[in-house]
Amino acid sequence: MRSMKIARNLSLTVGAVMLSLAVQAQNNYGMTEFEATGAAEAQPAFLRGLLQLHNFEYPDARASFQEALAIDPDFGMAYWGEALSWEHGFWRRTDPEQSRAVLQRMGPTPEARAARMGTQREKDYLASIEVLFGEGTQDERNLAYRDALRALHEKYPDDLDAAAFYALYILVEANGRDFAKYMRAGAIAEEILEKNPLHPGALHYAIHSYDDPVHAPLGLRMARDYIRVAPSAVHALHMGSHIYFALGMWEEGTDRNIRSFEESRARQADPDDLYDNQGYHALTWLIYSLTQQGERERARERLALIEKQVEMHGSDSPVPRANYVAARASYIVDTQEWDSHYADVEIDLTDLYPLTVATDYYVQGLIALNRGNLDGARAALESMGGEEPVATNDDRLASPHLLRLALEGQIEFASGNSDRALALIRRATDLESELPHDYGPAIPVQPMAELLADTYLALGDRQKAVEYYELSLRNAVGRERSLTGLNRARAESMTMR
Repeated sequence: MRSMKIARNLSLTVGAVMLSLAVQAQNNYGMTEFEATGAAEAQPAFLRGLLQLHNFEYPDARASFQEALAIDPDFGMAYWGEALSWEHGFWRRTDPEQSRAVLQRMGPTPEARAARMGTQREKDYLASIEVLFGEGTQDERNLAYRDALRALHEKYPDDLDAAAFYALYILVEANGRDFAKYMRAGAIAEEILEKNPLHPGALHYAIHSYDDPVHAPLGLRMARDYIRVAPSAVHALHMGSHIYFALGMWEEGTDRNIRSFEESRARQADPDDLYDNQGYHALTWLIYSLTQQGERERARERLALIEKQVEMHGSDSPVPRANYVAARASYIVDTQEWDSHYADVEIDLTDLYPLTVATDYYVQGLIALNRGNLDGARAALESMGGEEPVATNDDRLASPHLLRLALEGQIEFASGNSDRALALIRRATDLESELPHDYGPAIPVQPMAELLADTYLALGDRQKAVEYYELSLRNAVGRERSLTGLNRARAESMTMR
């Protein structure tokens, strides 16, 4: 029976491209070729799941692999795919117990599971995730998995999916924007695209590789192509905005996130249902780019959607509250609407991450300061956390301390202690400059270099203000507040001559 299945699968080799094209035409997730031992009837679902993995459409990928297994319970690579659908390595969201449960369904031991694979290549694919879901910390397993994928790629150089997963895990294991590693991943993705320009993983991972102001021009082609190659993938609709944000191309970024958010909502049975992570991701990015464009009313309309989600689902899930904190904070900081409706809302911070909590208290402190309430600002400072610096190259872990320094500095400035204020904000700026560049909306919610420039400008030191606004704009190209501050500092310098 097993040999018959292998023969039946190998008979698909000649038609693999047509099968892949059929999947592409039906679902628009991109195109790949992958020989896998399993019933012919289960192949389209498996290929669809594989494409969805590359597009980070993880729940949909899981459903596709489960569909393949329902058709052919002996489809070994479908177990592989279902196990991987729980592993969102790039986002640092993993559920290894769910992945291990899938492997246990496949067989009680690695040997038993390997026996269900039809070819040596499939056994090698399985062996790679045995490492990923084996013993050790997440970082240790990520590193071991990256090495296993490198071996897989070297053993099967014509396997474009092995190459793509290897490129992805170079990015995952880098754990911070290491340019040498990111360029290596980008080079692998480029090699895949030379052979298959419709490969969604290659387009996707190339964009992540080039997602910073220096390298983003290299990703413009991928940003434009990816949305055409995989228009059924919510995440693919969003991904081009990574490159557009890095280059300050706000109109294009807005367009991508509108399309991504609308596609996400279109899949909901009820528009008032809890948005999925992809929907929230697109929505918070959309609010940021609209604000950069000066489209405040449109940004507030999107904020109102999250506010409604909090009212309906906030007591059951932290997700809408966390996204409300992020979106409200960026809107208030970037517009300085200290007396608006969104400056008066209170958000339940229960069960939210330290950065989210610190961000909300930072904004509360700014609102209090701009209303002349020093005591309120000091109370926010006492509640926000971040007392000690964290030795890390992850800005999400480092930012609570930066925000604390920034708020304390602004409190000192409002209290008339300008030297102390500058020292604190300079310290935050120096610490921020040591972190790898991150993508998307500002993390922390205000670039520290921009805040330092604001402080120098308020003190009349226009030369220093220009210096730090320019520094802010090197990392946050086209950021409206930094541009406005820079233009003001330059104009005042000209007036003083």
